[in-house]
Amino acid sequence: MERSVVAFSSKSDYKDAFKEVLKTINSEKQTPKLIVFFAEAADMWYYAAEFKKNFPEAVSVGSSTQMTISSEGTKQKGLCALAVFSGIECACGALYEVDRHPRNYILHVKSAMSQLSSLENTCCLEFTNAFSKGEELVLDTFYVAFRDFNIPVIGGSSGNTDGSTRTIVALNGDIFVNTCVFVLIKNLNGKIAIHKEHMFKPSKKIFTVTDVDCEDRIVYEYDHKNPAEVLSNALHVSMDGLPNVLSAHPMGRVMGDDILVSEFENINYDGSISYFSQIYNYTKLVLMDQDNLEEVWERSDSQIKSKIASCSFAIIVNCKSRTDMFIHDNVLDKFVSNLKINLPNFICLSGFGEQYNRDNLNQTMVVLMFE
Repeated sequence: MERSVVAFSSKSDYKDAFKEVLKTINSEKQTPKLIVFFAEAADMWYYAAEFKKNFPEAVSVGSSTQMTISSEGTKQKGLCALAVFSGIECACGALYEVDRHPRNYILHVKSAMSQLSSLENTCCLEFTNAFSKGEELVLDTFYVAFRDFNIPVIGGSSGNTDGSTRTIVALNGDIFVNTCVFVLIKNLNGKIAIHKEHMFKPSKKIFTVTDVDCEDRIVYEYDHKNPAEVLSNALHVSMDGLPNVLSAHPMGRVMGDDILVSEFENINYDGSISYFSQIYNYTKLVLMDQDNLEEVWERSDSQIKSKIASCSFAIIVNCKSRTDMFIHDNVLDKFVSNLKINLPNFICLSGFGEQYNRDNLNQTMVVLMFE
């Protein structure tokens, strides 16, 4: 019997898709302890209810996604699920009002912590509604709860397929907005490893943020100058052409030896720039250039091998912008094939943000791996 199984359906009818996924899970003739699932937002209500109905003893947690991506296939619409049958303990909960006061619900995190036999070899997987601008507040809440324990946090901001701002997260049969759903997973059969990857390298153009609205994620000044003018001059493009090139040249937040990617959301009428993650005043940002994708994937392959010798299953969050680029460049299948070399069983959320410990990231892939 397998420890886990990835179930995938490309069927557009949600009832047919669930039947196909259910058949795959039931074929293992075991009761899941954990089910993680991704689907389009419009169908999340049905999948959440059906997973709860068919597996009432399992923790079932999910998120809407831009498209379904897994080791078993990819599709713009459909359903993918990871069912884990053995070798784990898990406990779950939710943080509400993520745009304002998720810290009010920190006892939900502590309650989940108390349900595990120990907190050794434990991680936190979380999914947060996109466009809430609450990811940093959520991560601060987990930091306070976990600061005396070595519990890594990996997760993502949910996605959608229709270009709207409506996204859905799900937990144990219910669906939510303005919420973070989470599950603590203790691996009993090996270690837990995490990995992150982005496709950029730093340029030599570095700027200091001199005026910013952190909560609304709007930069008003780089080096006391209009940010749109600063970046158009740095990239040698017109103001009108700036939106077309900024996705290929995001800003990097320098954190010691690490660089955290922030993607622009809008260029506003006054030349200020809105981002998908918080940027803080008087921090230094470096303008990023695209790296060689093949070399990036080779480095990731080597790093993943060094972190975990034999991966049983993995949960991946891949930024929507990366997925869009892979589709545009016709390399999505190669992306999946590269992942399968070291991660034979995985499912992937394609959403609007990636969370890695205390950091909210953009245009990045984060990977949670279980030995």
